[in-house]
Amino acid sequence: MLSFFKMHGLGNDYIFIDNMTNQYKYNFKKLSKKLCDRHFSVGGDGIIVLEQSKKCDVKMQIYNSDGSTAKVCGNATRCVAFYIYQKYNKKNIIIQSASKILTAKIKKVKNNKAFVEVNMGKCFYKGKLKTNIGGKIVTCNIASIGNKHCIIFVDNYDFNIDKMGKAINKLEEFKNGINVEFVKVNNINNIEVKVYERGSGVTLACGSGACASSYVCYCLQKINKNMPVFVNLDGGQLNIKINKNNLIMSGECEFVCKGEINWL
Repeated sequence: MLSFFKMHGLGNDYIFIDNMTNQYKYNFKKLSKKLCDRHFSVGGDGIIVLEQSKKCDVKMQIYNSDGSTAKVCGNATRCVAFYIYQKYNKKNIIIQSASKILTAKIKKVKNNKAFVEVNMGKCFYKGKLKTNIGGKIVTCNIASIGNKHCIIFVDNYDFNIDKMGKAINKLEEFKNGINVEFVKVNNINNIEVKVYERGSGVTLACGSGACASSYVCYCLQKINKNMPVFVNLDGGQLNIKINKNNLIMSGECEFVCKGEINWL
């Protein structure tokens, strides 16, 4: 019997498994593909496995819906922080995600929702790469915040996000896959972001992608560093602050349901 609970951050939904006592011995890569099927199973953008950490309150392992792994996920991190708050009544939570140590603060709680702030650490702008997609030259801005992101600036969204995201992920330069953000700058502290995530496809939101997009906008002087950046995603809005090159992400997360599975 496998116990799970489901949460989402701006519609970026995950199946969470509390394995802090190491009671589950599943192959989580295979399990993620099985559980994330939206037609024949629970459904989600991935699964998050919670484990004990020697130096933090909790360790999170991220598995995308295709079974691949990820190093960091901003939306899932807020969800994990909310879960640890409810389990241990801690408002300041330290979370290990791969090699990154993320600090989270519970700012507000109302019923099944919480507004959570997370220091996502430093982001690194790797520069530009021009490539040919379907006969059109596209400028990819590459950034890393634990996982890699390809930021593409657009004037509108009159194209197929899924098709373009897949095409970019098939490029030789990104043979290991990359998260893609299509960014429209509205003004000096407001941007829109459409997301194609490596391993999950089009999603309603990506926290690390919102951070990477904001930082690239700052590096290219498209936004004001001294103002919070409001990032509008299909699932809602995130607030990003750049503080000494650390990115402070704030946004909502919500409990959806919990259950047990006995057919694995």
